[in-house]
Amino acid sequence: MDRGHRRENGKGCCLQIKELGEKLKNVLPSSIQIYADRIQAAIESWPVEVTMDHAIKWVLQFDVADYPLAVRIIENLDVLGSLQIRSALEVAHAKLQRRISEKGAAVKGNNTLYAGIGNAAKSGALISYHYRVTADIPEDDFYFGDDEEKLDLSNIDNIVLVDDVIGTGKAIAKEVKKVAEEVHSLVKPRQIFVLTVAGYEDGIQRVTEDSGASVVTALEYSSRDTVTNMDAAIYSGLPMSEREAMLERIRRYCRSISTSELGFGGVGGLLVFDHNTPNTTLPIIWHRGKGWLPLFPRSMRIPGSAKVLKSAEAERDKEDDERPAAAGPTPRNQVEITLFVEGKVDELFIDFMRQDRGLASKLEVKDVRAVALGGVYHSERLLTLLRTSKKEAIFVLDDDDASRRASVRLEAFDGVQVMYLKPTFVGLLNIKKIYEHRDRFPGLPEQTGAVSDPRWLHQVEMSLLKRGPVGANAERIFQIISEFLDVTKYDEFVIDLRNSVDAVLGIA
Repeated sequence: MDRGHRRENGKGCCLQIKELGEKLKNVLPSSIQIYADRIQAAIESWPVEVTMDHAIKWVLQFDVADYPLAVRIIENLDVLGSLQIRSALEVAHAKLQRRISEKGAAVKGNNTLYAGIGNAAKSGALISYHYRVTADIPEDDFYFGDDEEKLDLSNIDNIVLVDDVIGTGKAIAKEVKKVAEEVHSLVKPRQIFVLTVAGYEDGIQRVTEDSGASVVTALEYSSRDTVTNMDAAIYSGLPMSEREAMLERIRRYCRSISTSELGFGGVGGLLVFDHNTPNTTLPIIWHRGKGWLPLFPRSMRIPGSAKVLKSAEAERDKEDDERPAAAGPTPRNQVEITLFVEGKVDELFIDFMRQDRGLASKLEVKDVRAVALGGVYHSERLLTLLRTSKKEAIFVLDDDDASRRASVRLEAFDGVQVMYLKPTFVGLLNIKKIYEHRDRFPGLPEQTGAVSDPRWLHQVEMSLLKRGPVGANAERIFQIISEFLDVTKYDEFVIDLRNSVDAVLGIA
């Protein structure tokens, strides 16, 4: 399929399209001629060249009665070219720099590794290239599939996994969890970030919750940017009954050429990159099945960040080799403690305590880092690796029925230290003071029981701190913690945590 090339000479391309469009108008049946101007206007607005001939061929695959549907799809596609991608990556990089600095391991020298995610599509290398050029990052800081011999994690504080888009988040979360299991079990603490040009909010949430990684996305899409939401722009001007009928026809066309009705995970996306098309976009846009001519086909796949795992294994072997040569225990003031917590809000609490409340000095250790594990804290692999690791780590969990049940396996592993909160991180806030200012926090639940009830505190957390993606609201959450942290409760938390640190260090 002649998808065309990037627009290097906008006037020339537009002139060619117009000339071709005028020729086509003379030979096309009236059923499609009436849409020619709209199709031409849409494809001229795209940052990549798609010929009028190819767009018309794509529309002609639909039933005549569904030409208006096909044209609406063309008009509502979000097509991102190189300039838009680089602009988005510039925004994402600024967000990443701030997020990394908040974690205490600011980018300096060669302490940050960038890699594509898992078996990333060819887009992984292209996005990495765009990102490197846009952010002016040294090429040696990027890991590519053929760099296996030079990959060394020993000096790395931050791992940034790069991709073009987060769709459902399932595949990315799975790959990031593999990296997290290996990396978080190593002695040296490291932060894992996922950076993408674009992402759907549900997928971003899944990656955050399942892997514990910090997600940085420049362009965040919601269901209103897909065909699944009846209020989406693609249905503008149609009665509700016609909107539902149009969605069903879209499903029918997708089913006829693909095993997926609305793209992977049923996302129903309308997003296209100039180098590739996400599989969460409607299959009728990119699928080649059963003789269908795609408007923007998908590329094949090549290896990506899976090789990071090999370097983690090599570092673990090195730690094992050096273990017998260790000359006694590490002095307490040289120890770096890792606190494994369940979610990103919990991680933000520790980050605040570390930055604003001198948590490390109160514990008399060199440093203390928080790592949100999300679904990874259920990982048998992580626990097995931690048991044989020299890493000083503590699992800090809510003291509720769900966490107690989930932590049974943690407590069964020798050398794995678990500390329970009283009862949650939100419980460290001055709840009474928050309710004195409840006009600032609409949606707070009524006080129907004890303020220490973890189920009620969970409702408070959801309305107070989780109004939207956590990553995008980090500064607001920091401000709330700063304003409402109960100093007495914090001091009690420090005492309990210090006891757990003593246990990890073998101090009676």
